[in-house]
Formats: sequence, C-alpha cells, structure tokens
Amino acid sequence: MRTAPFQPSAAQQAWMRHLRGVFESLDVSPGPLADNIAASVALYCREFLPNGVQQSDLVLLIARAFCAVNDRASAERVLRSMKPHCRHIERWLEILSELHQFPELLPYFSLGVIRPADWAGAQLDRMWTLDFSRLQLTEAEKHEMMLYKSIRAIIEHMFVFWDATEGGGTLGLKGLEEFDVENGARKKQTLTKVDDLTEYIDGLFKQQQVSRKWKTTPTLLRIG
Repeated sequence: MRTAPFQPSAAQQAWMRHLRGVFESLDVSPGPLADNIAASVALYCREFLPNGVQQSDLVLLIARAFCAVNDRASAERVLRSMKPHCRHIERWLEILSELHQFPELLPYFSLGVIRPADWAGAQLDRMWTLDFSRLQLTEAEKHEMMLYKSIRAIIEHMFVFWDATEGGGTLGLKGLEEFDVENGARKKQTLTKVDDLTEYIDGLFKQQQVSRKWKTTPTLLRIG
C-alpha cells in the first residue's frame, strides 16, 4: 500500500514561508536541511505557540533545531546574531543540545534573563546568571507581591540546573537594584530591598535541598 507524501497544513506552510525569510536574514544556506528545520520549527510553533512567538524565541528555536541535527556551524551562526548569547556560544550549544526543560525556559533564555556565565575559578557547568534588568514585567507584576511570585516562578525552572552537582554551583544575580527604591529614586519599581530579594532567593534554594537530595545549595553572587 502506498503512503501519501507529507503535506503541511496551510498554517504550517505559512510558518515555513516566514521561516525561510528568517533563515535568509540569519545567513542560513537554503536546501533540504533548511527546509526540514523550517518544517520542524513550524510544527513546534503551531502546536505549542498558537498565539504567536517573539522573534528572539523563534531565533533560539532555530538554533536548537540545528543543534538537534548536529549542524553546530549553522547553530553557531544563528546564536552569533543574538545578544547576549554571542558571548557564550559554546555553552549555549551544549545547553540547546542537552537540556530537556528547554520549552519552559525558552522565554527566559531568548531574552537573556537566564544565561550561562564564565566567572574565573568556577566550573562552567555550574554557573548561571539571572539578569533582572532583562526581565519584562507588566505594571501589575512590578508590585512587591507579584514580583516575588514572578521570581519564584523563574527560580523553580532553574532548580534542575544543579541536580547533577547535588546543589553545587553559582548563580549570579544581576540587576536586582532595579527593584530597590531605598535611595528615593522615583523611577524604581518597588519598595523591595536588594538584600530582601537575595534572602528570598536563597530561601527558595534551601527549601529544595532536602527534597532534591542536594548536599549544598548554589552560592548567590551579586554582579554589576
């Protein structure tokens, strides 16, 4: 019995046309592989992102799709078009190839809110940065109660990063001063002190130590 050739849906075909334009802007060579990548990313977007996707999310999805087929050269070319991702190409290539929790982390990854770090003296696979200056919050989310809720949601996605090392590692906290008005700056967003936020984040990790059987918890490091 003959099998009919695969026919993309109209929605998927529209996605593929859009993706070919994105590939061209990223200097990705056309051909069968690019068409297959476009089809897989289009299917993902249609299934999991029916309400649309941010450009930065889409570009990172493309990079991950090339990693999945072991075309690291194309994935690297795509990543070099992104900031701040271009500063940590090798680490991103590892993350995109291996991290199973990628779909939940995609919005934070693509914006650079969560990204790898490379501080001297620390082990690369244990180091991450959480950059609050890149966090896009609504006006409602800028109030203290909602801010803590948002931070908790982000941190809960990150616990898995330190399971392999039983909690050992480092998390750099950048941009916490965005939420501090103690100096009277009118443009600041909440009444939350930096020390209070750091203590709250540390407490979230401490709560996981027993349930995840960690020997320790990541060191929190404030960075400028």
